[in-house]
Amino acid sequence: MKSDEIPIITKKGFIDELYREGKIYAPYGLYERKVHGYKIFKIPFNASFTCPNWDGRLSRSGCIFCPNFARQFTYESFRRVLTEDLEEQVRDQIRYYKAQGAGEKALVYVAFGTNTYLSVDKLKKIFDTALNHRDVIGLSIGTRPDCLPDEVLDLLQGYIKEGKEIWLELGQQSVHFHTDERANRQHGFAESIRVVREAHKRGIYVLFFIILGLPYETPSEVIETARVVSAIGIDAIKLYPCLVMEGTQLQKEYRDGTYRPLSSLEYAALAADFLENLSPHVLIQRISKDCGLDGKIAPGWDTHRWIVGPRVEKILMIRGTKQGSRFKLGLTAEELVPLE
Repeated sequence: MKSDEIPIITKKGFIDELYREGKIYAPYGLYERKVHGYKIFKIPFNASFTCPNWDGRLSRSGCIFCPNFARQFTYESFRRVLTEDLEEQVRDQIRYYKAQGAGEKALVYVAFGTNTYLSVDKLKKIFDTALNHRDVIGLSIGTRPDCLPDEVLDLLQGYIKEGKEIWLELGQQSVHFHTDERANRQHGFAESIRVVREAHKRGIYVLFFIILGLPYETPSEVIETARVVSAIGIDAIKLYPCLVMEGTQLQKEYRDGTYRPLSSLEYAALAADFLENLSPHVLIQRISKDCGLDGKIAPGWDTHRWIVGPRVEKILMIRGTKQGSRFKLGLTAEELVPLE
């Protein structure tokens, strides 16, 4: 493979089938069911990782929107980690979610903090433990794009060779450096370009978290983010509104009147714009933030995906569009002929 090639590893045929069935965007859950033949569910796994943006290596204040290593962003049932024993965490969560009818097999979602921010030896012990259950088919690892050296990617490739499914969930948030700098991310977009290329070489799926409504980011820049992440071949998106959480720098700016979150209508319309300009072959894992927001200050509207999702779908239906309707990065071969 040439060094400048970025392969796409999702199975496009299954995604195209979703559209033939009438979907107006590509839902991740239905895609996984088609690929595996049964329903997949995620279980939370907390190995007490820290983050270089909190522990002083890069910063001690974290991202301006992030409270307490992002723990408050997760919904209450996802936070029900009852023990520090990692094997028991997996057993307990699988019992719990299966009892809720969540599905047949599980991906362990290594959440809370930056979950590749340890030595390779320590990571291997943690990931081996997470995978050591007959109902676990793989890992989905929340992390930062600047915390994935080749040695860690090689470790994850080893699990791929064992038949496991591996996802990296990267907190990119935006492709625009001024936005990431303003949010105190302490990295840019180049790191993510590298991770997508190197992960795909190894058969690892890559998901981006993207936040709409970040300070000083314009709607046209949000649309450009959709186009750019499509161009580099990411596999999936989690799309969220920017939330003002208690104890964050963004809370101070909100109370000072220097930051205004998106209204529910603004978010739904901007999410629809984003989807229209996103490649139709990027899977959608989340279209809003469905979580137990005990520390949420703003916005005042309910951000649960089961409320927001239908609003976004209604806007797309009114427009007569769907995911990818406006995605185009250049002329087709037929369009190279000048008009007479």
